[in-house]
Amino acid sequence: MWQWWTGSLTVPDRPHGHPNFPRSDLLRYADDANPRMRRLALDDPESKPDLVERFSRDPSEEVRYRAVTDPRLSVASAIRLLDDPHEYVRGAAARYPALPARVLVRLLGEWETAGDAARHPALPVGVMRRMLRRLQGRGTASAAR
Repeated sequence: MWQWWTGSLTVPDRPHGHPNFPRSDLLRYADDANPRMRRLALDDPESKPDLVERFSRDPSEEVRYRAVTDPRLSVASAIRLLDDPHEYVRGAAARYPALPARVLVRLLGEWETAGDAARHPALPVGVMRRMLRRLQGRGTASAAR
């Protein structure tokens, strides 16, 4: 069923999120021709960080996306995926929890990446509030013109 059902609006994480969905013996799919099946291998409790790294270079953007959302991915690979050709992979890389502050600051300063970087889980609430005040100040300044 995993090969064809991607979920629905009412249960978007199904079948994968179902409590009875298998978690063991998924490593056998690591080299499957179907990218959807390949990405299951990372859910196996026996999977290792080297598989996450390998999948971060997979030809399929679906598999790279799954790798960048795995906390075992190296920071260097997450930074590399900031240049991925697919926007949703780049966005997930910008939200990678272990990104260094210097990288996050750079992303916040660039128009193309600021939205995803602003959703970064490590961004302090105080910084978010300052960003909002600045945006609100711009809106009132441009409205007064």
